[in-house]
Amino acid sequence: MLPHKSIKLSDGRHLHVANDEDHLLRLQESHTDPEFNFTVHGSSDHLSALNDSKKYHETLKDALRSRHPDVFEEMEKLQIQMDAISQDLQSLTQRDVHLEANFGKFGYSANLRTHLPGQRKEEDAKSTTIAIWKRPVIRQYFHKGLLWRASEREEVASFELFVDLLYVGILAIIGDRASEEPSAKALLYFCIAMIPSYKLWNDIGLIVSWFETDDLVQRGGILFVLACLFGYTTNIFLLETTTYIQMVAFYLTARFFTALAMVIGGFLIPMVKSTLYGNAVVIAIPSAIWIGSIYVEEPNRQALIWVAIFLDLTLPTVLVWGMRGFPFIPKKWSDTIQKKFEFYPALNIEHKTERMGAFVSLVFGYSVVALLYQNTASFGINGFLGKALLGLVQAYCFNAIYFDIDGAGHELHAIRRKIWSAFLWVNAHLLFVLGFTIGGAGLSKLVLAHETPNTDIHDLYHTYEEKSFEHVEDALRWFYCGGLAVALFSMSLISISHLHKEIHRQKLAKKYRLAYRMLVCIIWLCLPAAGDRLNSLQLISVTVGMTITVVALEVYGTSCTGDSMFGAKKRCPYICDAELQKRDSDGSSMDTAVDPEKAAENPKSEYKLKDVFIPVDV
Repeated sequence: MLPHKSIKLSDGRHLHVANDEDHLLRLQESHTDPEFNFTVHGSSDHLSALNDSKKYHETLKDALRSRHPDVFEEMEKLQIQMDAISQDLQSLTQRDVHLEANFGKFGYSANLRTHLPGQRKEEDAKSTTIAIWKRPVIRQYFHKGLLWRASEREEVASFELFVDLLYVGILAIIGDRASEEPSAKALLYFCIAMIPSYKLWNDIGLIVSWFETDDLVQRGGILFVLACLFGYTTNIFLLETTTYIQMVAFYLTARFFTALAMVIGGFLIPMVKSTLYGNAVVIAIPSAIWIGSIYVEEPNRQALIWVAIFLDLTLPTVLVWGMRGFPFIPKKWSDTIQKKFEFYPALNIEHKTERMGAFVSLVFGYSVVALLYQNTASFGINGFLGKALLGLVQAYCFNAIYFDIDGAGHELHAIRRKIWSAFLWVNAHLLFVLGFTIGGAGLSKLVLAHETPNTDIHDLYHTYEEKSFEHVEDALRWFYCGGLAVALFSMSLISISHLHKEIHRQKLAKKYRLAYRMLVCIIWLCLPAAGDRLNSLQLISVTVGMTITVVALEVYGTSCTGDSMFGAKKRCPYICDAELQKRDSDGSSMDTAVDPEKAAENPKSEYKLKDVFIPVDV
């Protein structure tokens, strides 16, 4: 129960406002002074007393104006300015509090505004019914340099997690297929199979991030794209011979469906129709080349395939660049283009990074799951287990580099920084996925090699015994070492795309830490040249050891001079903010304002903590 309030009336008396009737009785019993009146909060007497008090203070205000007109006018101006500032602060801390919480992680932006998309009636907002179809609403968009974002936080939908589950199987199939017979040709077809599937995953994330619908039509559309992706995956193994047409057919069906969704969205949301129609054209151009590749035989087909892949990856960025104005074309044309794209959709940075992080986690998860095997020995501490555990340590270190080092301490996130940094961030992730997946696939085969000491082939379950081999091919070494080198290099590109916070007492600058990563990448690329002089266990040990040194250097370099690496040297202070209750002589409680520090000095104090909030002072 809150302490009572006191209001001064025009006749000089004070009005005590109680929270309820019980509180009112206690106040009346404890005060016998006739200069006090009592009433219940919210009653008609309370309202009348407030109006009386308002008139009384307005009279005092008029009297002060007549006695000191100059001072009064100056104070009035100051009060108006303070009220305006208070309103701005209230709008920022109440309406945009969820956005403010994310600014510290992804960088502040003075060009950010919020809007309320799809405002509904109160009874509709309380309903949990999923509509069959709702008119789509754009979540966030750019207009004349300002980013207008939806005021509510964009959560990851459950069906998006379902999409990720499907990709677990896709990564396993594509990676295992490439590592079965490692060669340059296998690597080529691994990239051809992986890049389009990544593009379909990106299309799903783009539609969910742009449009706010969450109806059955949208979910059915995503299910259709997943079905196409499922059919695409079932035709990967023999794409170089008999199943290429089927694979391309499933891929183009999903892409044309996305283009159709863009065209329909342009009709329903005219504000951003130019961008949506432009994206439909961007999908149609490389799709025509994909269709043409069906009628061309190998090896000439490869030229059309890689032109189509290049256009799939670059044309969306060219479209975004055009919407912001090409600097090398005449200003008249540039102004005309920008006028057409006065409004254009934007990505939600929190949703995009969260979805990309989930995809990267899938890649890490695949590399770990691929290491698992079954043991038949009585106690399976052997070379097979050692190599598998080293692979686990390596994946764990890469996870720490991506999320805890490169993914933290952003002054400006790559998407919010510049268009080139956003382009680099997106495509570096694709390069990372390709590199780490092929490296993980190669590692899964190296674990089963039995050319090292303490690796008896009979210790493996017969299924894995059939997959074991004695001689490690050079191509497999290149898959493993080259994949890791590409993955670490792409992670360096991701780090470069971000603008990290600069700490003046930092022990090692970011450029020096990235230079060491480049050195490690070069060494990894040279390791396959050692050939049989490094067996599988030694090769894995070298790469894992160097990965640990990268993490150690990052941890040391990002720390500050003078800071302890073992936590605080003294006990952490606390701040206590408490509401206390005082016990009357009869044992009943009565609310009052008490200083918590004075009450805490005496362990036998008559005050007790009622509600305690203890934040850590760090």
